[in-house]
Amino acid sequence: MTDQSDLKKTLWKRLDDQTAGMMSIEGAGLHMRPMTPHADAARNTVWFLCASDNQLAQTGAESGRAHFTIQSPDERFYACLSGPITVSHDRDKLNDLWSVFASAFFEGGPEDSSAVLLELTPEEAEIWTVEASGTQFAAEIARAAFGSKARPDLGAHDVVTLP
Repeated sequence: MTDQSDLKKTLWKRLDDQTAGMMSIEGAGLHMRPMTPHADAARNTVWFLCASDNQLAQTGAESGRAHFTIQSPDERFYACLSGPITVSHDRDKLNDLWSVFASAFFEGGPEDSSAVLLELTPEEAEIWTVEASGTQFAAEIARAAFGSKARPDLGAHDVVTLP
């Protein structure tokens, strides 16, 4: 099993590298939605820019718990974070996170009254890493399917408590 502190560091690095992941709100009855994360490991917070009339903002404010999943571009890292989520109207943080991408959705810029932030404070994350190369992956699958191994050893899997 991989050291939990290493998994946590890798999680925050991967969150920093993500252009999008999928979010759901517990009990909302909504399908997961694509969202762009803005990770702040030092504050154990993941921020998302959102419109105030977005169902995630509306149901998140009511439910208070979210799940956010990521998959790394190289497809060797998978994670699902969960924790409380709140709607924030912090204009300083909104200005901090503002980008050309955000401008495409909000005509009024960061001062647009419909622009809000979702603030996810992850309490835990379930993480899977695939550490085997393509050849190792095939060999592990073959050993498990036809050999003496009960399960293939492809990488790490653990649940970590955050922060």
